[in-house]
Amino acid sequence: MNKFTICIFAFCILIITGAVYAQAPLVTAVSPQRQVINADRSSQIIATFNTAIDPTTINNLTFRVFAKLSGPVNGSFEFLNGNTQVKFTPALPFLAGEWITVSLSKGIRSQGNVAMEKGFVWQFWSKAGTGTLQQSLIKSIPVRRQGEGHIQCYGALGMDFNNDRLTDLAIVNEISKDFRVYLNNGVNFDTMHSIYSLPAGNFPSPSEAADFNHDGKVDIVIGNAGNNIMSLFIASGNAVFQPEVPHTAANNVRGVAVGDIDGDGDDDIVTANRGGSNISIFKNNGNGTFAAAVNINTVGNGETAVMLTDANNDGILDAFIGCYSSREIVLLLGDGNGSFTFSARSDIIGSPWAIAVGDINGDGYPDVAAALSSYNRIGVVFGNGSGGLSAVTTYNTIGTFPLAIDIGDLDGDNDLDLIASNYSGGNFNVYNNTGSGVFSNTPHTLPSSSSGSCITVHDRDNDGDLDLAGIDEIDDILFIFNNGVTGINPASQEIPESFNLHQNFPNPFNPNTKINYDIVTKGKVVLKVFDILGNEVQTLVNEVQEPGKYSAEFSASSGNNYLPSGVYYYRLDTDVYSETKSMILLK
Repeated sequence: MNKFTICIFAFCILIITGAVYAQAPLVTAVSPQRQVINADRSSQIIATFNTAIDPTTINNLTFRVFAKLSGPVNGSFEFLNGNTQVKFTPALPFLAGEWITVSLSKGIRSQGNVAMEKGFVWQFWSKAGTGTLQQSLIKSIPVRRQGEGHIQCYGALGMDFNNDRLTDLAIVNEISKDFRVYLNNGVNFDTMHSIYSLPAGNFPSPSEAADFNHDGKVDIVIGNAGNNIMSLFIASGNAVFQPEVPHTAANNVRGVAVGDIDGDGDDDIVTANRGGSNISIFKNNGNGTFAAAVNINTVGNGETAVMLTDANNDGILDAFIGCYSSREIVLLLGDGNGSFTFSARSDIIGSPWAIAVGDINGDGYPDVAAALSSYNRIGVVFGNGSGGLSAVTTYNTIGTFPLAIDIGDLDGDNDLDLIASNYSGGNFNVYNNTGSGVFSNTPHTLPSSSSGSCITVHDRDNDGDLDLAGIDEIDDILFIFNNGVTGINPASQEIPESFNLHQNFPNPFNPNTKINYDIVTKGKVVLKVFDILGNEVQTLVNEVQEPGKYSAEFSASSGNNYLPSGVYYYRLDTDVYSETKSMILLK
């Protein structure tokens, strides 16, 4: 090969290489897969591109991971296969059964300095452990303060607000116009931590969470069903929030949803406005402040609920809308620049009060379930992955006026179950998914007192399975349901003769073991687990207990991480008694 030929060859290589680098980055594959129900809780997140990526453009603003229960996810980045793959390794495992959103922004550039033309979003669920739909009511907690009248609790937003890896609750109250934060002590929610008023609000109802200003803290947005205000609360840290910042939407803000709809690296807000018969779009300025609302009329009437997910597999968030007056689900496709266009509609016979989304029938595409308030049924509509919707399938409720619906893998069998809250029926209905999106017409029933209003799906005690927290908006009571035998349970009505901390069983164990203990007098009881260096691993009990024999379960695959084999200690403390024993985790 002569010098001239070599030069021509080298020149061609440069042209080809330059052409490759000049491509706008496109995502060609993701892991975990979109809409998967059972991603490992320690999953690494990988995005594969059509071209090499400039590593300096990858950071926690351009490649964001947000989990529905644990909030903003910290971690580290690696670049593989000639920088065509970006791998994100979370610093800690995800919590069980949570909905995770990965958002890539237009700030990502190729090695040829070409930016992504549009952002890219995908979502998946972390694996939930084996459980049951027939959960046990273990505690009811009054939300009213002493001497307070009716406050009308509407819903409870489950989220880790103080960064301790436990899901707390923010309970929104319509009549008192406030929300109240209850911190999770590892077992229960015994004490109200704080209360925040909504002076501009009126009948606050729906709520969602996001990190709107990129400070690593969980902020809250609340819609007001009694007026046209969207109320924003920016977090200061440690479950403390700044005063309400009101934004004007359209009348009767019944639904709120959050997500990066314009691909600029921050979360925007979409509200559904029943009285305005439209939706409002609030674009984030990048710092947690928002531009004025842009209102969009959909083809439906009485827009009441909204959820954001990618319905047609293009990496752009789309909007499922529940339209109360026209009794339908409307699907709007996002354009990647912050606006939506009509794609499909499905008549659901009854008026939807709330909706939930996820891959219900296991085909890899998101579907929607609705609480059909006027019809006393729930409805399920399947998406086809290309922007189309199926006809509705409806199921009976045991009780009347279903107004809320929630979703999660309660039994840990790798499909999404449904929970409906019946306002007039005074209960909660749990529907078992057969795996193909078919449900029974005879759901399991969980008790409320007067009115089932909303339920939160989360792993309250970090034992790996999903528990429930329900709200009664007439009696203003929070109901705590426990999945399975884990948690703190009275083992006997017998009053023991002396305090005693028993040896755990089994021992050695992997991954679960039971710890029994006896309490002689009523008082504060604390049961904690420590590693061999004396570092606290988990608080199993931290509450006032009556005399009796108790059993607690400890899981080595819950809490802040998956524990290694070794010796651990557990200590029981009361006002008059303290004892420590050792146990062995053997994997």
